[in-house]
Amino acid sequence: MSYEFHFNVVRDYWEFLIEGIWLTLGVTGGALASSMVLGLVLGVLRLADAPWLRYPAMAYIETFRNTPALVQLIWVYYCLPILTGLDLNAAVSCGVALAMYGAAYNAEIFRAGIQSIERGQIEAAHSIGLSAFHTFRHIVLPQAFRRMIPPLVNESITLLKFSSLVSVLGVADLTYQAQVLATTTFRPIEIFTFIAAIYFVLCGFLAVLARVVERRMSRAYA
Repeated sequence: MSYEFHFNVVRDYWEFLIEGIWLTLGVTGGALASSMVLGLVLGVLRLADAPWLRYPAMAYIETFRNTPALVQLIWVYYCLPILTGLDLNAAVSCGVALAMYGAAYNAEIFRAGIQSIERGQIEAAHSIGLSAFHTFRHIVLPQAFRRMIPPLVNESITLLKFSSLVSVLGVADLTYQAQVLATTTFRPIEIFTFIAAIYFVLCGFLAVLARVVERRMSRAYA
């Protein structure tokens, strides 16, 4: 049996797909920003000398790194409102879960980046009167961030791809909208091929943007 391709279905339902794209970008963008901030905090705590700071950070990191992202999404969606009393919609719950998941991986990236800075530079900064905070802010973090860009980009791309899991909870992201269209139009090949292309373009854009930032930072600190 021959199959006739009709990619005009994408054009006919373009506005419907655009809604999914915007929601995907919103959930992913919020999760990325939150995971960066939380990951930095966890990475610093992971290096703390005080056990009461270091061990909770380690427990968080290991828990979220060793459990499936989908299970975390479902747990946050169903259990977090029960434990906190917060009435979160599905999109917000999924954004929170993705941020918590990404933070665990970003924490290890920040930890490795910070530890890659030579101890002599930190001691020199302290010897000229810089506080621990200013040493971290002006000496350690700028150099470490340049080295962390590639793994952070890889993790960001992973988070973008994992955002498709939110469709399981009925969040009308790009993947969910594609599933609805494929069911109603009976054109799964065209719809999901287009969706795959969209994810490819978005991930490629992140990779290109990271290379631009990396080159500019290299010139700035050359």
